[in-house]
Amino acid sequence: MVGMRTIRLTLLVLGMSLCAAAQTSSQSQPGPAPAFGQNSPVLNPENPPVTGLDEPSLELHTATRSFIAPALQVSQSVDTNGGNRLGATGLESVTRVLGAVDLQQFWPKSDLFLEYLGGGAFYSSPYDAKQLQAAGLEAVTRWRTGQATVRDSFSYLPDGSFAIGTFGGVPGLGLATGGGATLGGGLPGMHLTGQLGSVGNIPRLGNTAILDAVQALNPVSAITVAGGFSNAHFYDPSNPPLLLNSDQITAQGGYSHLLSRHDQIGAVYGFQLFQFPQNTGGEVFNHVINVRWSHTISNRMSLIAGAGPQYTDLQQGGNLKHWSVSARVQLRYKFAHSSLVATYEKFTSEGSGFFAGADTQAARLGYKRLLARTIDFYGDLGYSHNKKLQSVAFGGVAAGTFDEGYAAAVIRKHLGRYYDLFVAYRFSEVGFDIPTADCQSALGCGQIAQRHVGSIGVEWHPRPTRIE
Repeated sequence: MVGMRTIRLTLLVLGMSLCAAAQTSSQSQPGPAPAFGQNSPVLNPENPPVTGLDEPSLELHTATRSFIAPALQVSQSVDTNGGNRLGATGLESVTRVLGAVDLQQFWPKSDLFLEYLGGGAFYSSPYDAKQLQAAGLEAVTRWRTGQATVRDSFSYLPDGSFAIGTFGGVPGLGLATGGGATLGGGLPGMHLTGQLGSVGNIPRLGNTAILDAVQALNPVSAITVAGGFSNAHFYDPSNPPLLLNSDQITAQGGYSHLLSRHDQIGAVYGFQLFQFPQNTGGEVFNHVINVRWSHTISNRMSLIAGAGPQYTDLQQGGNLKHWSVSARVQLRYKFAHSSLVATYEKFTSEGSGFFAGADTQAARLGYKRLLARTIDFYGDLGYSHNKKLQSVAFGGVAAGTFDEGYAAAVIRKHLGRYYDLFVAYRFSEVGFDIPTADCQSALGCGQIAQRHVGSIGVEWHPRPTRIE
C-alpha cells in the first residue's frame, strides 16, 4: 500500500514538473520578429539617410506642442554703402521694421510648419523705402517605413537675402529665410538659399520648392528621392548691371546603407537643368554623381563628406561639354556651451544674376556660444568663388569670375521672457575680375562693392498661443 502511494506521488510530481517545464519553455520561445518601421535604425532622425535632405539633429528633443507665435523686430543701422553700389562710400542710416507669424501643428503622423515674414527698409540718403517679404512652409507625413516632406521658401527683397549677421537676425523661427531648414544631404549647393553676392538695391523675387521622400528597404538600408524647382527674377533693369533671370529644376535619387550605429555610406545621382532667357544664356544641363560617408555621434557631432564627377552640357551657341568635380564636406560639433558648423562645397550654380551659370566654390564657418545665462553670441564667416560657365551677348557682368565674402557677429541679450536686445556688425565685399578691354562698361574695371553695417535693435516675441 505504501509502495503504491509512493509510486502515485512520484508520478504526480513528475507530471507537474513536466507541465511546468513545458509552460516555461513555451513562454521563453521568441514570438515573430516585429516588422521594421519608424524604429528602424536607418530612419533615426538623429542619423537620417546620408543621401536624403535632412541632416542629423544635434539639438535636444522638446515636447511637440502646436501653437501660433507672433514676433516683431525694429532695428537701426549705419551703413557705409546703403545702396550696395560698386565703388560707393558714405554713411547712410537705414531703419528696418520686420514682423513674423509662425505656426506649427502636430498630428500623430504629420507635422506642419508655416511662417510669414514682412516689413520694410527705410533709407535716409536719398530717402527711399523698400518692402521685405518672405514666407516658408514645411510639411511632413510619415508611414511605417518612410516619410515624405514638402518644403517651400519664398522671398521678395531689395538686395540679396536675409542673413543672420546682416541686421542682427530676423524674428520668428527662421523657416522663411532658410534658418529653420535642416537640409544636409542634398546635392552640393542644393540647401543654399538666396544670392551668393549682390549689387544694387534691385528688387528680386526668389522661390525654392522641394519634395523629397525616404523609404526604408530594411532596418539598415533606404532609398531616397527628391525633386525641386527654384527661380530668381530681378525687376529693375534701369539699374546697372542688368541681372539675368534664371530657373532651376533638380531631380535626384540615392541609396543609403548603415554600416554601424554611427557610420553610413551612400551614393546619389542628380540631374539639374538651369534655364536663362534665350538671348542671354539658353540652357545648362548638369549630371552629378556623389559618393557619401557620414559619421554621427548623437547630440554631439556630425560629419558628412561626399564627392564625385559631374558632366555639364552648355547649349548656348552649340554644345560645349566638360567634366568636373562636385563635392561637399560639413562638420557640425556641439560643445557644452557652444556649437560650430564648417562647410565647404563645390557645385554648379545659376550665377547669382551676374553669370548665366557658374562653377562655384563656397565655404562657411558659423559659431554660436552662450556667454552668460541671458547673453548669446553668433559669429559667421563666408566666402565664395564663382567662375563663369559661358559668355552671353546681353546682360550680366563682363567678368570672368566674381568673389564674395563676409564676416559677421551678433550679441543678443534676453530681456525677460519676451524681449531681446541685439547689437550686430557685418562686413561684406563683392569683387569682379573684369578684363581691361571691358573697362568702359557700366561696372567699370576692377570695382568692388564693399559694405560695413553696424546695427542695434530690439525684438518682441510674446508667449505663443496654444491651438490644441
